[in-house]
Amino acid sequence: MDLLTGVVEAIPKRGLTRDTADKFGYKVGTFKGHKAHIATYHDAAGRPVAQKIRWLEDGKKQFTWIGDPKAATLYGQNVWRDAGKMIVITEGELDALAVSQVQNNRWPVVSIPNGAGGAARDLAKQVAWLERFEKIVLCFDMDEPGRQAVEACAKLFTPGKVFDCRLPLKDACDMVKHHRSAELVDALWGAKSTRPDGIKTVADLREKALEVTQWGLPWPWRSLTERTYGIQRRYVYSWGAGVGSGKTTTMKQLMLTAMRPDLLESHEGLVDYAGNPIVIPPPRKVGTILFEENPAKTLRSLAGMAMGKRLNKPDVPYDPAELEAAIDSLDGLFLPLDMFGARDWDTVKANVLYLILAEGVLDIWVDPLTALVANADDERRALDEIMAELSGIAEAHGATIHLVSHLTTPQGTAHEEGGRVLEKHFTGSRAIARWSHAMIGLERDKQDPDSPTTVRGLKDREFGEAVGPLLGLTFDRETGRMVECPLESGCPFKDETQNHDL
Repeated sequence: MDLLTGVVEAIPKRGLTRDTADKFGYKVGTFKGHKAHIATYHDAAGRPVAQKIRWLEDGKKQFTWIGDPKAATLYGQNVWRDAGKMIVITEGELDALAVSQVQNNRWPVVSIPNGAGGAARDLAKQVAWLERFEKIVLCFDMDEPGRQAVEACAKLFTPGKVFDCRLPLKDACDMVKHHRSAELVDALWGAKSTRPDGIKTVADLREKALEVTQWGLPWPWRSLTERTYGIQRRYVYSWGAGVGSGKTTTMKQLMLTAMRPDLLESHEGLVDYAGNPIVIPPPRKVGTILFEENPAKTLRSLAGMAMGKRLNKPDVPYDPAELEAAIDSLDGLFLPLDMFGARDWDTVKANVLYLILAEGVLDIWVDPLTALVANADDERRALDEIMAELSGIAEAHGATIHLVSHLTTPQGTAHEEGGRVLEKHFTGSRAIARWSHAMIGLERDKQDPDSPTTVRGLKDREFGEAVGPLLGLTFDRETGRMVECPLESGCPFKDETQNHDL
């Protein structure tokens, strides 16, 4: 549908002037024969792409969207510069106009497009832009949904940057309508920091402390599930391996079995302390930030693994219809970010938060982690800050984040020749060891065709037991998957002749 036209005029019932409406391009027009308010939304390039239309019909308030709201930024975002001392975020377009008006239309203010229920999701899309402001004031409605939205949205931003504006009336528009503009200004500038108080009482913690410790999600391999009690939520896993150790295949198999749990190795017989069997979860969404691989190539590789065929090789026959079906089975579950060549942590952080809050993704891969600090003036300091934020994101949102790190050159046997992986070999090891919940190394002598990949636990913060050699993996050259094998057997590669493509 074409966007509507209209005229800019004052809104007396709301106490809003024509100048304020003109600042935002807020117009009045006609929709389905009714007088309607028209709030035009713009995309990141400043082009009008959608409109929220409000009107009265049979005495009831109605609203609808026209255009493409998915392409829209926050309401009013196109009006302001891209950085500053303070920005106010409101729950509605008219609230944004009210806040702007009481500050002489000089201080940035924007509105979320979909109300309190979608606030965190909508702001997650614009975190990178909003973080450029020194102070973020949330001026949401004074009802329960508004209060809950403040709590959810505060977690998106740097601690201490978000402030909560409390009003004596329901919202900013009501304040202006009832001639209490001076009080609104005081409330905006006197907003309190949302930095949480860390002091807790036993009563606060009792219910959580009484919860039964649960198994995590199953790994693709039964022995790893047994040794680690499964994949844990609120965890950062850091992986390190030499070239040719099976790292890329291992990570892809983790992604695939999250989306396709039907491909998991059998976990039959695993039970919790009460004798209850370990439950195989439903398919989960996966988010990937792979700096060194095109997302289309990753998708084809995952689909090939699902088919049990190595589609990276040009001489492997396959049925195109089967490939299409395998790709379709991952639709809606595989959500890669096209970050090929990107090196901006603020952008990556914003996208990670968007995946979690807007798409419900709780399983995320970043490979390689060191790409984020390649251009930093102080790589170690930058990595420490990034690791701290990633750990905080995992904890705050119940996510599992897998990080892949390059390794430094060891003294003695090279990693590519089966040298042992140590914590100190991870590039930026202090930061990674400090903030990771678990660290895992993959070891393999790629010069030996019969050498398995040894999965070695280096750190296990939660249980302290999953350290040392955990299991062996061998590469199945037919299916393209890593298969568990006993460490003591040597578990040679099937039909091993070359291993340069691992």
